Amino acid sequence: MLDQRTKELINSTIPALKDRGEEITKVFYHKLFKRYPEVKGMFDMEKQANGTQPKALALAVLNAARNIENLDRIAASINSIAKVHVNLGVKPEHYPLVGECLLAAIKEVLNPTDEVLEAWAKGYGIIADYYINVESKLINA
Repeated sequence: MLDQRTKELINSTIPALKDRGEEITKVFYHKLFKRYPEVKGMFDMEKQANGTQPKALALAVLNAARNIENLDRIAASINSIAKVHVNLGVKPEHYPLVGECLLAAIKEVLNPTDEVLEAWAKGYGIIADYYINVESKLINA
């Protein structure tokens, strides 16, 4: 559960996520593939090249930010993404790698305060746990 201040800080980034979300996700993917080349095989490089994947991730991050207080509101979208993750072999241990690179991308592109970056670290933890839980249920179904 996130405290009110953390939710407010995440919500304060929504306009920037709308305007610069794709820029953030392009930086994110660059960092992820450079730091952790072993995960590259989980991604469609054609969708990387044509911008489809960065755009989809930008929308997913924006939706998560908008619904950080109640991710159940976007459960249908999360379930759809989770099914893709399961089929690609995404494991719980991949989420910290993604979080690290996403926070680094947010920092690089938006240059937020440390407090905002901390809020996003907490928020990402909640989002990642939600995905991990959904994916675990799909695997064990």
